[in-house]
Amino acid sequence: SHVHDGVVWWNGEASPVAHAVAWCASFSSFFLLYPSVFNLKEVAAVEKPRLHLWETGVIRITRHPQMVGQLLWSAAHLSMVGSSFTALTMALLVGRRAL
Repeated sequence: SHVHDGVVWWNGEASPVAHAVAWCASFSSFFLLYPSVFNLKEVAAVEKPRLHLWETGVIRITRHPQMVGQLLWSAAHLSMVGSSFTALTMALLVGRRAL
């Protein structure tokens, strides 16, 4: 617990199941948050960008893959550290994506 945590509702760090679920959700969120990193040469502008993941299916599932990725990432972190400060921080991060 930290002085800036606010009200601590739960602490999922002790549960190995919660830790595994949060890790998987956080890991999978990066496939939506950073779809361009699958080909690092395109990101570094070494190669001309070609067909991307979001053109072949992610956009058909969700119109806003970065916002869904941010929701997954935030939910994973909130499941581990269930405090009012974490909830406020995650709400602000997701709210920023919604604008």
